[in-house]
Amino acid sequence: MILLSAIVILNIAGNLYWIQQNVVLVGRDASNYLTTTMAYREILTDLSPQSLFRAFTYPQYRTPGLYLAAQPFLHLFGFNMDSAQYLNVALSAVVIVLAYLLGAAIADWRVGLFAALLVSLFPMMAAMARLFYTEMFLTAAVAANLWALHRSDGFARRSWSMAWGVSLGIGLLVKWTMPIYLWLPVLWVLWRWRSDFIGARWPAWQGKRLTLALLAAFAIGTLWFWPNRTQAEAFLPGQFLWLGWILLLMPVTLGLALPSSRSTNLVTAIFVGLSIASLWYLPHADIGVRLFIEDEARGQEGASLLNPDNYLRYVRHLYFAHFGPLAFWLIVPPALWPWLRAWGRRRPLSASATLLWLNIIAALIVLSLIAQQNARNLVPVLPGVAVLCAIGLWQYRPWLRWVLGSVWVVVLGMQLFLYTADASFDFYRSTQQLWASRQYLKQPAVQETDPGYWIAPHILEAITQGADVPQRLTLLVNTHQIHRGIFKYLVEEKKLDVVIEDATEIESRAWHTVLAAPWVLVKDGANRNVAAEGQVLIDRIFAGDPLFDALYEKVETYRLPDGDMLYLYHRSKGPGHPTVDPVRLARAADLWSWIKERRPPGVPLIYSTPDAAVWVGMQDPTQAPVMVLDPAKGDLSSQFPVLEGTAVVVFDQNALALEQWLEQQAFRSIDSGGDDAWAALYGFVEGALEEQPSARPQWEGMKLRALRTKSQIRSGEVLPIEIHIKGQWPDKRQLSLRLVAPDGVIIASQDRPLAEVMRFGLFAPLATPSGDYQLVAIVYDVERMVNISATLDFEGNPVEVNLATVRIIGP
Repeated sequence: MILLSAIVILNIAGNLYWIQQNVVLVGRDASNYLTTTMAYREILTDLSPQSLFRAFTYPQYRTPGLYLAAQPFLHLFGFNMDSAQYLNVALSAVVIVLAYLLGAAIADWRVGLFAALLVSLFPMMAAMARLFYTEMFLTAAVAANLWALHRSDGFARRSWSMAWGVSLGIGLLVKWTMPIYLWLPVLWVLWRWRSDFIGARWPAWQGKRLTLALLAAFAIGTLWFWPNRTQAEAFLPGQFLWLGWILLLMPVTLGLALPSSRSTNLVTAIFVGLSIASLWYLPHADIGVRLFIEDEARGQEGASLLNPDNYLRYVRHLYFAHFGPLAFWLIVPPALWPWLRAWGRRRPLSASATLLWLNIIAALIVLSLIAQQNARNLVPVLPGVAVLCAIGLWQYRPWLRWVLGSVWVVVLGMQLFLYTADASFDFYRSTQQLWASRQYLKQPAVQETDPGYWIAPHILEAITQGADVPQRLTLLVNTHQIHRGIFKYLVEEKKLDVVIEDATEIESRAWHTVLAAPWVLVKDGANRNVAAEGQVLIDRIFAGDPLFDALYEKVETYRLPDGDMLYLYHRSKGPGHPTVDPVRLARAADLWSWIKERRPPGVPLIYSTPDAAVWVGMQDPTQAPVMVLDPAKGDLSSQFPVLEGTAVVVFDQNALALEQWLEQQAFRSIDSGGDDAWAALYGFVEGALEEQPSARPQWEGMKLRALRTKSQIRSGEVLPIEIHIKGQWPDKRQLSLRLVAPDGVIIASQDRPLAEVMRFGLFAPLATPSGDYQLVAIVYDVERMVNISATLDFEGNPVEVNLATVRIIGP
């Protein structure tokens, strides 16, 4: 026990030293686990049946075991990532002890002690103790389950059978993959004792015993369900959860009331595990579908049952991640040789060790069939691997056993030291081909874990400093050290009122996500983990996107240890959280679609206010000329650029004065929108329009005095028209100008109330073919909806008067 205690103490000390030295949160999934763990602080603030129900059912995809187990450590040591990681440090000690117990039970105490030493030195065991993943907890559950399975003597011993069921249930609450490691060992035990199971008969029913068992199941199920019946409605089974829990508990209460036997203990233990696991799985009855979808989404590219690599990838993980090249060749062949020799002679070294071999084989079979792959998935078999290696070592002569064992311990110990102490990094770098990969096991404050990467707290401080309203940050950075998971964890840990958005994913609407946030974080240099849409946006920002530059200001710059730069941009104007108003967003999207369909390439787009620029501009990126006016900088008309040709102007309620001013300065054409925002196409002319030769029709006391316009435009442009009329006319008279194609089709029209001087803008659609088009005038009475005929020396149609011919050059 002294030696085992020494192994445990050294293991705990090394892991605590690493955690104390490291400040960078390592691992994407780890950050998500931490975020959810911190969220439990509010769930469990007030312990009650309702809060416990929510705690056991809260995560929608991941099971709650890890989050619940971390809560005591958070309350004891503080709500931060170090305190949460203390759980895995403690669990690593539990795994070491379980490896000893497993080895001692299957072989003897010396094998168990050496297996415990190996487990404490395996690189991935150290990595999982130092990072916040589920694998250490899962490994403890698997090791405990195998130990209990062995000690149950084929489910003949009730107490160990129940321990097996409890460890199964807890393991399922830790991670759904628990059965992956156990199905073959359990089948083997059932096969060994098949005669007892096949010939077993269920004990004769005893009415009193059966009644008490059913009442106990009903009482326990009701005590859990009834206070939470309202919450149960949020889940797929709804009120059927009550019945489900009672049915799962009935075999447990009945089995415990019956005399002990292998078949009774087996059934009871299985339902003990299922009852514990059902606290989460039964409400989430659709987990199978979600797991299948997630496996497809996260699957390795090219993964397929027909791909030979599916069956080799975990061998590579074992080689590179779990041993390292040097340790693998020094440990695995010598450890395996006695087993191969014994199998060749058909004299196995240990019949009980079959349990451990099947544990490894079961995992490899299932893991080869699923699309996802990760070195962490082999961690739960490491205690079994350690025991098997120790059994193989003990087959050698004592002197050779000591030599080999010493070499194994020295190599694994040196490897672990290289990943624990930064001072040895130079030596590690010169010999890194010999050691385990650094995917999860890393030195605590060098390269990827350099404290200079722990920049997220400073960024969140800059965002929230002095802020009295919720903030929103969009990330255009996605590296192993800086990603959305870290920011979300810190927001949850510090209870900040900040929403974190990610514009680096394939499914993200990058531009929409960026403009929706007042804060944007962008990184230069290599951005390999950013999807193509996000990379295009990063390039545009650094190239000087006109809309982004008009709205955002660079407020902070951070230099990273690898030389890359992080830039924090802030938009101080416009809506802070536009996504909270989906109705207005939908209207803005419709308006943008209208603009995009009619706006020719290269035509300027002018937003009259920052608000309008955000609401409409976030719908779709554009590289064309963009300008954003700002009422805070003075009169909008003074900011308006001098233009020639066609332009689109977007207005909102703060730009009504600008709209009125443009009525006198430009030629307004078509428009669209609503009360929130609207857009109009304008024609702009520097100087005066030339007067065109035209007929001079007269309509009941009024006469066309002058027509000024252009004789030629391109499709997609606005034809500017200025008309002068003299005379007198009744109210409710309007003039309608139309561009009419040779086949009589009207391609553009506009109506205005009669005035002495009128400005018209007729927009020639983008698809307008080349040709000569007639400019036609019609005067009508709005009230009576009657056309007024032209008189006075006029030839042709007296209602539709041809004023001029306009040449349109098509696309």
